[in-house]
Formats: sequence, C-alpha cells, structure tokens
Amino acid sequence: MTQTAAPTYWMPPEWHHQEATFFTWPHDASIWRGLHSECEIAFAQIIAHLSTVQPVVLNVPDHAWEQRALNAIARENGVLERITILHIPSNDVWCRDHGPTVVFEGGGDGKQERGQRVFLDWIFNAWGEKYPANHDDQIARTMAQKLGFPSMRVPLVLEGGAIETNGDGDLLTTESVLQNPNRNPELSQAELEAQLRHFLGVSRIHWLGDGLTGDDTDGHIDDLTRFCDARTIVTVLPEDAGHHDHRALQENFRRLQEAEPARGGQFQIHALPMPEPVRYQEEILPASYANFLIANKMVLVPTFAQPSDDKALGILQELFADRRVVGIDSRALVSQYGAIHCISQQLPAAEDRHS
Repeated sequence: MTQTAAPTYWMPPEWHHQEATFFTWPHDASIWRGLHSECEIAFAQIIAHLSTVQPVVLNVPDHAWEQRALNAIARENGVLERITILHIPSNDVWCRDHGPTVVFEGGGDGKQERGQRVFLDWIFNAWGEKYPANHDDQIARTMAQKLGFPSMRVPLVLEGGAIETNGDGDLLTTESVLQNPNRNPELSQAELEAQLRHFLGVSRIHWLGDGLTGDDTDGHIDDLTRFCDARTIVTVLPEDAGHHDHRALQENFRRLQEAEPARGGQFQIHALPMPEPVRYQEEILPASYANFLIANKMVLVPTFAQPSDDKALGILQELFADRRVVGIDSRALVSQYGAIHCISQQLPAAEDRHS
C-alpha cells in the first residue's frame, strides 16, 4: 500500500460542532434475540433526544420502514422536521462502523488551511468477516452520493468504533483490533500507523491492549476509553478485583497513565465504573458506560438498570458541564454487543462553534 503524499486530512474530535448525526434503522428482527421491539424503542428514544438539538440522517431500506421509523420517533416526541431519510440497504445497524468517517482536507494544527469535508469509506469486513457485510460495505459511499459530499475509498479495513481522536494530534486505539490478523494482516504496525496519521491527522498513537469480554468487534476503543476534551480521558475500570475484565482494564489504565499528549502537557484520567455483568442466558455482554455519544449540547449515555448507572451519569455530567447528560436504557442494544456510540456517526459542521 502506498501512502498518498497530498492532501492530508484531519478528523475533528466528537465535541466539534455537528451538522447532523447518522443512524441506520434496525429492520432485521431475526438478529435481535426477541428484543427487536425494545431495540426500536431505544433507537427512537435516542433519535428523538438528538432531534431536539440537531438534525439526524437516518438510513432505512424502503418507504414502509421509513414510516415505521418515523412513527416510532414521533411516539418519543422527536422533531420529525429535523430528520432526513435515506433509502439505503443494510445488513445491520452499526453506523459507527459501516458509515463514513468524516474528515477535513488539511490539518487541524493551524499550519494548513482546513478544506472541504470528505467521507472516508474504509473497507468494512464485519469485524473480521464474522457476519454478512455486502450491503454495509457500500453504505459510506452511498451516503456521500445522496448527501452531496466527496468520498474516498481507503484501502484499509477499519471501523469507526476502533478509533478515538482528540483533534489535537492524539489517537487512542487497541492492539486487539487494529493489529488483529483478521483486519490488515499484510501491514506492519509502522505501516498501519502511517496510514492513520495521514487520513486522521494525528501525530501520536496510543495503543491499549485488550477489550471487553463478549465484544465481537475484538475490542473497540469506544467501549473502553474516550476523550472528553483534548486532555481529559475517561476509561472503564471495575472496582471489584474479581471482575472478569479487571486485569485487562488495569493494564489499559497503566498504559494511559504513561501516555504523553502529542502537543505537550499531560492527560487527566478519570475512571468510569463497570456495571455488574449483563448477560444473555450465560453469555457475558460488553456493557459499558464508555459507549456514550457526544452531541451538540447533549451527551447520551447507555444505562443498564443498575445502581452504577447513576454514578456513571454523575461522573460524565461533571466532565461535560456544558452539556446535558441523558441516560438511555441500552439493555436491548447490548444484546447484540453494542450501544449508543456504536449505532451512531457524526457529521462535523464545516465551521466549529460552541456546542
């Protein structure tokens, strides 16, 4: 793989003002373990909340599903005038991964003038060819065409949930995903890092280790560790030393403590609790409060009907003092191994402003 010399690109942080949020509606009831109705309610609640502060773009298969989705969102008091519908086939709902990663041409460090927005169309192979992806791998470029944005097919297997940037030169990711042989086995770590630097505008890549038990993505960063601003990080850390992921998450915490920001200073690291194990029958599910979505004036946080919900919401409200933190029951979503961040993808606005 040859790295393109120019132009370079820059991925803004999630708190950059957003023009819209993207979703793909859950239309295949067969994958939801009898919880499809509950899943649709969760989607409708999330979209309804967001529609009070910003536009939403929603992918549906056809007119019948369009009406069903809009009816569900209306029941949750969503602002339907702010919802744009796109008719696009899909295999599944995880728009963070099959949707576009939107970047700017030019740099974010002030040395390059920021140019147009580009939809990066990564190769999506359903987290190492675990599931069908024939439709999902087409969604990013189709969205770009329908919304009138330029797109670029990037010859790299990557998912949006695997990368976390602060817009200030730093990227968080995991070895268990990006160095997994089911993604890009032909690339060395140095070659992979060169691609990430070029397409995301980062200069320092911070590698964490393993993800959560039950995470079929192999360990996406958005279930583990997130930026709240350029120097503030939250990371999940169970209080119980007997927790099944205690050792892996302690190792990730140790690496974060040793991490140095690309542009100097130091990171402030805050621990988020872990809920008690959430299960489907005997299977442990990757329930995590880190799978929150930052939007304009709002942060939506997954909850799991547990006492730890309030503690997690309180921590995040302190860290996002300028936004309203809202909990959304995500037990149905996590039955298929994801939550709020996983089902969404942001469209950064052309111009940033306080949001």
